[in-house]
Amino acid sequence: VSSLSSNINIFQGNPDLDPSMTDAIDLGYLKKWNKLTFNTSAYVNITNDAFQFIRKESGLFVDGVPVILSTPINLAKEYRAGFEFNLNYTPYKWWRLNGNFNAFRNETQGDYSYVDYLGNTITQNFDNVALTWFARINSKITLPYKIDWQTNGTYNAPQSNAQGRSLGVASMNLAFSKDILKDKGTIALNVSDVFNSRKRIMETEIPNVVSSYSEMQWRERQVMLTFTYRFNKQKNERDRQPRREDGGEGDFMGRP
Repeated sequence: VSSLSSNINIFQGNPDLDPSMTDAIDLGYLKKWNKLTFNTSAYVNITNDAFQFIRKESGLFVDGVPVILSTPINLAKEYRAGFEFNLNYTPYKWWRLNGNFNAFRNETQGDYSYVDYLGNTITQNFDNVALTWFARINSKITLPYKIDWQTNGTYNAPQSNAQGRSLGVASMNLAFSKDILKDKGTIALNVSDVFNSRKRIMETEIPNVVSSYSEMQWRERQVMLTFTYRFNKQKNERDRQPRREDGGEGDFMGRP
């Protein structure tokens, strides 16, 4: 299956991908206080047949500009080591905070060879070491008249790879909800990607082929007003959470 993000960029799947297998070690520590819970861990992952998206020449040109093909491939080994910590803090009965911070080192080893449109065998070395991090914070406040106000923000730091780098991305969601009809119904207002900033921004450098800058946005800012009515069902915590509308862009995890 192929898709176009522009007339010079083509995405193509790879049905020959093999599953990746990971050996993981994780050491954790948990400490609780009256209003605060702290949880931290350090981890090491070694992944065989790790896959990565690569970009290569397709042999086509648009106004003299080469059309680049993007596709996932299995790329030998990946070593990942890092640490993370989580904080849950309830300063008041009406205010709850939780945050997550994850920093890691990612090392990739592998080569990829293909035959270009001129019949030449091109071998690319994908050995790369990257240091990066991401953070999330969530705030839940109970306003007067039992209106719940929830805010969550994320930041994915820049990360380099063998063919370029992805730039940092910050985003925020808002949600307000109110139970009505003796808690059988809920009215909710959700604003996803408040600042319309959740974009995958890539800089690509393929020597002697192309140097490019690209942006991809799965979904623009959305505002949704919903009404939920529960028939013979008790409200649970999942019902209280706003829908996640990040198009997958929030999953910038330090480990699989």
